[in-house]
Amino acid sequence: MKKLAVFAIIVLIFGTISPSLVGGAHAQNDPSILLRIAVQADKQIVNQLDGEYGDQIPNNLQILYDKGHGAVYSLDESLPNDIEKAKQDFLLAMNSFMQISRTISQSSEKVVAVTVSDTNSMTLSNELDRLVKYVKSLETISKKYDVDTESDFIKIYDLIQELRKQTNDLDEANIGIKKIKIILDSIKNDIRESALEQRSDFIKQLFDRLLNQVDEKLTKAQDSGVDQTQIDKGHELILEIRQLLSKNQINDAQVIFVELKGLMENIGYSIVIT
Repeated sequence: MKKLAVFAIIVLIFGTISPSLVGGAHAQNDPSILLRIAVQADKQIVNQLDGEYGDQIPNNLQILYDKGHGAVYSLDESLPNDIEKAKQDFLLAMNSFMQISRTISQSSEKVVAVTVSDTNSMTLSNELDRLVKYVKSLETISKKYDVDTESDFIKIYDLIQELRKQTNDLDEANIGIKKIKIILDSIKNDIRESALEQRSDFIKQLFDRLLNQVDEKLTKAQDSGVDQTQIDKGHELILEIRQLLSKNQINDAQVIFVELKGLMENIGYSIVIT
């Protein structure tokens, strides 16, 4: 999944620039990487669906999965001869799988919103079973992002054990679940902050590689007799992007990068990921 996350971030950076730029950079270097990522994502989604619904997958999710799985199959047939078709198949598969994952995540989070009225239609024991499932899922995510939440999860599991002994006291059960919800909200905030920080660090590193590449191309362009005004403008844009990144203003840096990309294309030099 790390490769999938990396590709998603790259799409985020270049999405407003040119979809073909991202796909082209990967496909030209190693077209088979698209299939490897798509197959891995397919397997992950199958595991998620199986873990969440077993053999009772909702119809809307089944349709999405069939669409994504079909795109993976088409991707396999498109490679290595039709790179453009392969890129379209890849993006279709990723979009379908991301929609499924998002739907499952939103459905799981509803577990935390349990109230006393909910227990009228569902036993507290079943509700706690669902809550444990969600907590374990969140625990896995927290480990992925290296968030130090071990003590918080210990508290949650202790509270759940206490609640299992209070199946006849709905008021106490509701209070206990609210305590768990507060801890879970704190954990989710920590995960969100860690994810944003990791995403920010990765994007900055990627920008650094690209800007170094542009800097080298500007030197070549200067040696080739390109208008010095254009060369100076390119260096100014690079400096501006680096200053924005130092202030963590990534969205603004992305906007300026679009301008820099256009300038480089005008002087005959393209920007690709290497």
